[in-house]
Amino acid sequence: MAQKYFWDDKVILVVEDDTSSSLLLQAILSRTGARLLFAEDGESAVTLIENQSEIDMVLMDIRLKGLNGLEATSRIKQISPNTPIIAQTACAIIGDMESCYKAGCNAYLAKPINTQTLLETIDYYFKKSAVQDLLDTAVFTN
Repeated sequence: MAQKYFWDDKVILVVEDDTSSSLLLQAILSRTGARLLFAEDGESAVTLIENQSEIDMVLMDIRLKGLNGLEATSRIKQISPNTPIIAQTACAIIGDMESCYKAGCNAYLAKPINTQTLLETIDYYFKKSAVQDLLDTAVFTN
């Protein structure tokens, strides 16, 4: 399944306070070649974004102790507005998706995470970022 995704030039920050969920995401994403960074809370995630400019994407758990995922997302978007953030939550309740988008998340996935949906969503945003990079650097002449 993950064999068709090859992101050896990408860095993904996984923000997750549940060890089982972190291990599952690591198992899924390790087959893609992406470099993975981990943060157990929102404050650590913001600090990593401030200090590691090479982070290409964030997988953000919404229900975190301390600085929750929505607050962390808002702060990350202030620091790095073009970094895609995919929200993930086990406590999907009415209004959660809307709150995630308002905070700055680009996508929303309910747990348990469907592996194929996760990989397709990540791939979509990596491709979208690549196209935007090309457009930003393109020189148009008449």
